Amino acid sequence: MKPLPPSERLSVLVSNVTQTMLGISFAPTSAHQACPDLCWRTAVMLVDGARPLTVGLSSNQEGCLALTAAMFSCPASAVDPSMINDALRELVNMTAGLLKSEMALDQALTVPQVVTDPTVLAKLAEMHPGLVLKAKEIGLALWAHEGHPISKLTAAA
Repeated sequence: MKPLPPSERLSVLVSNVTQTMLGISFAPTSAHQACPDLCWRTAVMLVDGARPLTVGLSSNQEGCLALTAAMFSCPASAVDPSMINDALRELVNMTAGLLKSEMALDQALTVPQVVTDPTVLAKLAEMHPGLVLKAKEIGLALWAHEGHPISKLTAAA
């Protein structure tokens, strides 16, 4: 098993897919720069196993609309909440799969959950790890870290 890739490497892996499919690319940033204004909705996926990981995607409402419109090839006015949740889950799933391959992990991915509870979202924003990517074009913060601290937050909510 390999360590979490540096943020520069993860940004290349993710952007290779998202730039081609959605016209969105990611760049490394610090957690404090990426997240305070991107806590309208977050999708989280756990990678279970001997080396647990948490992968998340946080966004503001405008970022969610732009991502979903790009993913579904439709105008933002046609986007509904279920489409937003699907788009967030899909990008988190794709990122978790890339990390799983990059780190040579033989571990199961869970179904991504979408968090909208403001209290949980505020706590998540406070605990973002150092490995954070921010979309250059829209308001999206993609993050990953080892462990499952989200489980404690959502269980308490």
